[in-house]
Amino acid sequence: MNKQLPELLAPAGTPEAAWAGLAYGADAVYAGLPRFSARAEAGNFSAEALDELIGYAHHLSRRVYITFNTLVQQSELNEALETLALIRDLNADGVIVQDMGVVRLMRKNFPQLRRHASTQLAVHNLEGAKQLASLGFKRVVLARELSLKEIAYISRDCGIETETFIHGALCYSYSGLCLFSSHLMGRSGNRGRCAYCCRQFFRGGGKETLAFSMKDFSAAEHLPEILAAGVASLKIEGRMKSPLYVAAVTDFYRKALAGDVADSEQRLSDIQTIFGRPATDLYLDVPDTEPIDPVNAGHHGALIGSVKETRRGWLILHSNRALMKFDGLKVETPGDTFAYGFAAHEIRLTSDPESKRRFELPADEEIAVKLPPDHPHLAPGTPVYCSYSQAVRQRYEFTAPRPGQFRQRKPVNIHVSQSLEKVVLTALSDAVKAEVVLPGPFEPARQPEKSAAAIRQCFEKLGDTDWKLGELTLEGPAGFIPVSVLNDARRRLISEFSEHWKNSREKLHIDQFGGRGSTRADLIDGRRGSRPSSSFWSVKVRDFQDFPGVDELVLEIDPSRPEEIEKARAALPPEKLRLALPVIIREEDVAAFRELISQCRLSVPLDQNERDARSTFQKWEAANVGGLNLLQGKDDVTADWPLYTLNTQAALQWREQGIRQFVLSPEDDAENIFSLIEQLGDAAVVPVYQHTPLMISETRPAADGAELTDRSRRTFSVESNGRQFVLVNETPFSLTDHLDELKAKGARRFRIDLSYGIRSPDEAADIVRRITSGSAVPGHTGNFDRGLQ
Repeated sequence: MNKQLPELLAPAGTPEAAWAGLAYGADAVYAGLPRFSARAEAGNFSAEALDELIGYAHHLSRRVYITFNTLVQQSELNEALETLALIRDLNADGVIVQDMGVVRLMRKNFPQLRRHASTQLAVHNLEGAKQLASLGFKRVVLARELSLKEIAYISRDCGIETETFIHGALCYSYSGLCLFSSHLMGRSGNRGRCAYCCRQFFRGGGKETLAFSMKDFSAAEHLPEILAAGVASLKIEGRMKSPLYVAAVTDFYRKALAGDVADSEQRLSDIQTIFGRPATDLYLDVPDTEPIDPVNAGHHGALIGSVKETRRGWLILHSNRALMKFDGLKVETPGDTFAYGFAAHEIRLTSDPESKRRFELPADEEIAVKLPPDHPHLAPGTPVYCSYSQAVRQRYEFTAPRPGQFRQRKPVNIHVSQSLEKVVLTALSDAVKAEVVLPGPFEPARQPEKSAAAIRQCFEKLGDTDWKLGELTLEGPAGFIPVSVLNDARRRLISEFSEHWKNSREKLHIDQFGGRGSTRADLIDGRRGSRPSSSFWSVKVRDFQDFPGVDELVLEIDPSRPEEIEKARAALPPEKLRLALPVIIREEDVAAFRELISQCRLSVPLDQNERDARSTFQKWEAANVGGLNLLQGKDDVTADWPLYTLNTQAALQWREQGIRQFVLSPEDDAENIFSLIEQLGDAAVVPVYQHTPLMISETRPAADGAELTDRSRRTFSVESNGRQFVLVNETPFSLTDHLDELKAKGARRFRIDLSYGIRSPDEAADIVRRITSGSAVPGHTGNFDRGLQ
């Protein structure tokens, strides 16, 4: 790789896609194991396949990063630890991580593993990147929503490598902040099981559209600016895509990085024939693009022309692309959900006799394609796409390495201590040792040099094992050892050594795990009790409202609305007020938030003692790693649910960063919530009511009105929070019918979040009154009862 160029990083959902990416110029590929991967439905890799991929990549001086970018529940920590140990043993070049519990496991047990922050962490400002740098991350994958200016600013000053997407599919929501699929379908995008609810039709303003279906991202036109921004890695999305797609996209960007721009439009068109929605550069250049395709959610193909006419069962058009018999075509017909597709079984030039058939047609000619009998009406001007090209498939061929050829084998050192009475064979690697003794007597070797060569030849034949000969040392007078005896001794030695190695690794995995008792003590400073005798209620709002009887009001602050803070100051004592930062704070707003944080002091006159106690007012809440960085030095900080505390290791990691309480995730299930309540005690805050933000986006939905209905007749509303658009379910998330059960499990701290979905102060007051008095408020329970997938 040219060191002056950033790394070109290709997706590898399958081994074949990995071979394709490497064959067409990827400097690195990213791949997942069957568990803990954000593309759970991709082909993914067995440990054996991943071993061969890493061996092959290292043979080419390339790199392989492993995706461990899902959230991990408490009961999965042991398996997560074992998976990290496997990744270490596979010699992976880095691990892409979302869950802070996994980060802590890596820091404590596998510090040699290089940590990359997943885009699932929604890092969208310099503060977030700096926070991750302080945790030992070496790279951060930036949010797709950033502009070129923001990418350059973060890359220049964050102190770690930055990675940015340059091509592929887009989510409507900020990555990591979408609970749409999880709450509606029980399939969590944070667990790699997204059901792609954003690709379905919604009715709003009297018409049905694909309100959230994003076009595909392409930064091809902005490659020079991205190179100038100083990013370390250019990432291609697509672990669900075919090897052909990976080959074509990787080839395009490899050539573009080399300055080969000839035929670039043709190569982009080729990519569109493999898989292609309309393209967008999202917000790289300007903030007012239209990145949603409200008409078609699937594969279009490459636009080759438009219908001129249909004549006696033939489609007539001027094609800008060469075609072959059996290529696939699609036409978009008004009002249809999906484009009409068919294969070009019969093709000719319009200048040919109607009876003539051709196998190939040149570009820039008027052509005729035989239509199937069931074709719809095709009006003149209807766009025509090539959705399958045999020529493209033939153009991107590649050869996979022979199975087993690049299996990684670890070096093992062999020491042979010889005497005529006995021979001691010792295998040694990383403090693991095994020994086999061959009892004598032995005859002196007549040709000692041949005896040494025979021993070396024996131990170079380690066959179908995980080992290769490292250093061979010989000591003592050479005796004659029959080859059959030596080979049997080698097999026994390597078998025993392998067993010792396995046991040492398994012991490491188990012994390095902290256990439930130590975790609990560490989390609450040895104070398992210290519970309030009654429930502690916190209510979160964006517009100030006083709720009598509530223990704590959590107010999300906004620099453009300081009057809300003043209202809260005037009405509440400081111990009852917690100020919360929003989950999204774009770079242009960071300075205003920093200033607002510094100004949040009591405005009433204070005597000296009260001034010394002023820190009691400093109760804060963060919802993103960037916000957490802005709150450095604050004594009392709560982690809101978008920071995702689904296991005690994550809680410990947050605790090390100054966080005292953790709002549990509204997408979690009962079993895990109960486990966390037991472990975390009063550090756990249980969300029991909210209109959960299902998606948080920079993009206005492609629909009229603020109310949308899906085809299952579920109703949603779109609300604004600053510049962001937030989709919420009209039916609230409510665990209020489970309050007694939660209390029985030890829960004492509860959260009512009224940030969204509330139409009036009276409605808010009624909800709080009913819940805190013990009444259930109807709603859905998310994954609480059905389990988190």
